[in-house]
Amino acid sequence: MASARASSSLLLFTSSVLLFATLCAATVPYAPGLLESFYNDSCPQAASIVRSYVLKYLTTDSSFAGAFNRLQFHDCWVQGCDGSVLLNSTSTNSAEREAHVNFGLRGLTEVDEIKAALEYACPGVVSCADLLILAARDATFLAGGPWWPVGLGRRDSRVSNDLLADGNLPFPVFPFDILEANFARKDFNAREMVVLSGAHTIGKSHCNGILPHIYNFTGGNNETDTDPTLNPGFAAYLKRNCPFGNRDNSIPIDSTSGKFDNAYYKNVQNGKGVFITDSTLITTTLGSSIVSSFAEGDSTFFQEFADAMVKMGNLGVLTGSQGEIRQKCQFVN
Repeated sequence: MASARASSSLLLFTSSVLLFATLCAATVPYAPGLLESFYNDSCPQAASIVRSYVLKYLTTDSSFAGAFNRLQFHDCWVQGCDGSVLLNSTSTNSAEREAHVNFGLRGLTEVDEIKAALEYACPGVVSCADLLILAARDATFLAGGPWWPVGLGRRDSRVSNDLLADGNLPFPVFPFDILEANFARKDFNAREMVVLSGAHTIGKSHCNGILPHIYNFTGGNNETDTDPTLNPGFAAYLKRNCPFGNRDNSIPIDSTSGKFDNAYYKNVQNGKGVFITDSTLITTTLGSSIVSSFAEGDSTFFQEFADAMVKMGNLGVLTGSQGEIRQKCQFVN
């Protein structure tokens, strides 16, 4: 269980943040079988347990806000929001977490700790899939972003495969048209794509996804071949922190990486997008217009982000008797 100190800190922190938070109503309907009240009787303390642990992790390292957001996206985009990204590989199967696109995935150990606390309080009740949805929402909120209600009642998949992840998730080198097509396959339009890209306002990234932006940009195996649209000073900063061939270093992916705000869009406008998928957002008239709107302080960004996260949380959910409630998120029962 979360410690009394963590619970007390949660109450104090949440109370103070609520005075200034953007509380976004759910304007997107939940998928059939999902209810905000799903655990009201079976595990009424579920949400507060998740939030207390997320607070603990963010207090230690604010970049976990981005890690929890990434986990929801990387789970839901592959066969739906079913907790499959959390499963370990077996002797006969390479799981999603081993996929190329999931290099450097963080927060897995922390999710296991949260799940253990939920199992202690309410054995066999709260799914790993719902845990990820709650953690992403709470991490966003505790980083200064919007709070939104979430529908719950997802069940966990018994299937996880690295090829499914590499075949569904967008790689950080995608240009606008391919990125747009990737989102369209999940029924997300270009505006929603740009909105969800705003999650890059929090967290950090390993250099693995950054290297193609600053070296060998056009594919000629050239160490000096850098995206010409990058701000020269920013490109130099990236190269200092991500030397040629170094996949494992990590850097903040936003100038205010511990705070959920619109600085990401200002950075992209100014040639300071960390990934190719960031810089590509202003290579079309449509994308550039949306980025400019949010960079200038469009007041709808928080609401649109909340709506897109709810919509994402509806993807491919297992409910009722489908799937299972895993006792440990790393293993099928």
